[in-house]
Amino acid sequence: MSTNGVLRKHWLHISFHFALDSVLFYVATLAGILIRFRQDFDPALASYWPYALMTAGVFSATTYIFGLYSTHSASQGVAKRAAILLFCTLVASGMFVAGTYVHSFRPIGRGAILISASLAYTATLIHHLFLLHILRNARERVAYIISSDFDEIETRLFRSFGTHHLDLAGVIEHNSYRATGDVRVLGSCSDLVGIIRRHGISRVLCTGKSLHDTSLLKSFCELRYSGVTVMPLISLCEEVDQYVPLELLTPEWLLHASGEPHLLYIKKVKRLFDIVASLAGLILSAPLLLASMLAVKLTSPGPVFYRQARSGRFGRLFKVTKLRTMVDNAEATGAVWSTENDPRVTAVGHFLRKYRIDEIPQFFHVLTGDMSFVGPRPERPEIIEKLAASIPYYRERLMVQPGISGWAQVNYPYGSSVEDARRKLEYDLYYMKNMSVFLDLFILLDTIRIVLCGGVGASQARTPEWVKAMHDFQLSSALSAASAIPAQSTVSSLELTSA
Repeated sequence: MSTNGVLRKHWLHISFHFALDSVLFYVATLAGILIRFRQDFDPALASYWPYALMTAGVFSATTYIFGLYSTHSASQGVAKRAAILLFCTLVASGMFVAGTYVHSFRPIGRGAILISASLAYTATLIHHLFLLHILRNARERVAYIISSDFDEIETRLFRSFGTHHLDLAGVIEHNSYRATGDVRVLGSCSDLVGIIRRHGISRVLCTGKSLHDTSLLKSFCELRYSGVTVMPLISLCEEVDQYVPLELLTPEWLLHASGEPHLLYIKKVKRLFDIVASLAGLILSAPLLLASMLAVKLTSPGPVFYRQARSGRFGRLFKVTKLRTMVDNAEATGAVWSTENDPRVTAVGHFLRKYRIDEIPQFFHVLTGDMSFVGPRPERPEIIEKLAASIPYYRERLMVQPGISGWAQVNYPYGSSVEDARRKLEYDLYYMKNMSVFLDLFILLDTIRIVLCGGVGASQARTPEWVKAMHDFQLSSALSAASAIPAQSTVSSLELTSA
């Protein structure tokens, strides 16, 4: 049984193609210089390699911002992809030229940069045509083990993955259960291994209950050693769409996820990343911050900065500082959720919010350790109490430091309802399980995309079809009744109390 494994490791897939583009651009740039100066090559030209390396990274970063590495980018046609790559090549080549002009002895001429850019564009275009071919032809056949009505609900829910290169070959019945839906029945679990081999199945999906069924353990082990993936639907959600649906969440998943992030990363590497990123952000944004402070002062009476109590890690309170975007005393009557067209927001404040400029002062909170550069959005304690009463596991997001940006912030727009908070928590939980320096770097690039787009995220359309399916089949109430999921995490309560 063969499968190309494109969907197996999302971030490994992105990292590989990101690095390959960087290598291709770097080699093409140096090759262009060698071709142009092959007759009168100056050995000093070799000192330009740092500029070539830097612009190679810029090219890949720009390409990532446009979403060309995503497994969801198969819908982008050849012409659009070629045009985006051309733009990315021009941006990176322009930075390379600017870098060589900084070099005192010999800036790169038009001939050399034209050859280098042409080679880089051709090489990366071939790479992306190959990538597009893989994405469009990547198909994985999936079978679902069902042993109850609730399992059948999940198989219907799974169909929302139809655009993600996954084909539901059918269901396999277990524990004498008989399927009632219109899905194809492949057979019984008594012949599980044979069914998988005959139908060319590369993934077997099941509920957590079936996954721990001792009668299926031998078959599952044989399948796994044969290269067939056996996983619950929640794991597929993480892999394909990088979020954790609350309707499928269990305390067991939560306890397993809390052990995933490496302690060294949280304490050392992430802190180093925060310091470097916040210092760079303060230096680069200083002129913009000063201009924005002046605009706030001149256009609206009241203080320039707005300070408000927020809940940090383990619920510890700190005062967050932002540029004021609302009229003075906007919350004189108490805490009110900000909406998309909030009348309290000033004209300048609307612009500052749209491009996230009002959040620049939070770099100081990152330096002091109250916040991280990447993490769940810091929320007000009174709002957390209200949300925790209606959203299971909401307090889990307090287990890590809040962030200026985060996986939820770049994948979901500003939220103004309990449902929005629920959906954003699903992305926060994914980040908390998978946090790493690589994920933080990619989130930083996604943040740049959000800022350049004025707050409009390209991936905001991922969730709605899932939300609709979950609401249609009332999966939340069904699974809660079946597995008796508690309304709140005991782990959260204990840790917050001790903190």
